Amino acid sequence: MKLKSVFNILYLSMLLVLTNCTTDKDVVIREDLIDQEDDNDDVNTNNDNEPLFEFSIDGTGIDFIKATDPDTFISIEYLGQFNREIPSKGQFELNDPNAYVFEATFTGDKKIGIWCRSNFGSVERATEYANKLTDKLGKLPVFMRDDLNHVAVIDGAGGVSAEPDGKFFFIFSERIDERIAGNQLEATVFHETAHVYFEKRYGASTEWLNARQKDGVYMTEYAQRIPDKEDIPETAIFVYTMVKYPGRLSQSIEDWVRNNIPNRYEFLEPFFKD
Repeated sequence: MKLKSVFNILYLSMLLVLTNCTTDKDVVIREDLIDQEDDNDDVNTNNDNEPLFEFSIDGTGIDFIKATDPDTFISIEYLGQFNREIPSKGQFELNDPNAYVFEATFTGDKKIGIWCRSNFGSVERATEYANKLTDKLGKLPVFMRDDLNHVAVIDGAGGVSAEPDGKFFFIFSERIDERIAGNQLEATVFHETAHVYFEKRYGASTEWLNARQKDGVYMTEYAQRIPDKEDIPETAIFVYTMVKYPGRLSQSIEDWVRNNIPNRYEFLEPFFKD
């Protein structure tokens, strides 16, 4: 994707500060939600127009996609240093003439680029972080995986955000480590790729908007605050887990989804069936 206009450069630079998919503030969970590790089903499943969580990933205590789940990753190859457009925190220049470029191969001969900004300083360090993403990308539903062109990785502290027009997302190295420590990197990769696949195709579609209106409640407060961008990815991770791994979520959460957002569940469910 060629981002040559001043508008696009400013837009991506703003995303590095106000990312549409992450937050560093304290997470608030509804008091009537008992942590999933307690295996307690005393969750409010009444249609009370209140989101169940603040965020889908942060603070839920749910390991939606496990490190032991099967994946389609086959191999990764380092191609060399090339000019690539990668966001850089605090800079307006997107072009990195010395980006470390990798190509990951998955079943079906699908290839996804992993572009590490040159601020990693060495191919060894860039390789370390490229390798942290490969099996997570391989755990994506195939139709979502196949729509992703590349992932951009920047060394340092920062967020993560998707760019559906360019079919990529970017993520910072410290965020990768944080999400791995919390068993959340797989779900983060899913969320960002859900932006890439669903946002422009269905986010403003009549079918999705009608389903949202009929449901009248959101899965998370984050989806409620930014519905046009966040409603589908925030909802999709729950529906995917229910369809792909029945019983992984507590019965109370599954009941809440079916009772409170049945129309959006019905919309998303067919995408995740084998």
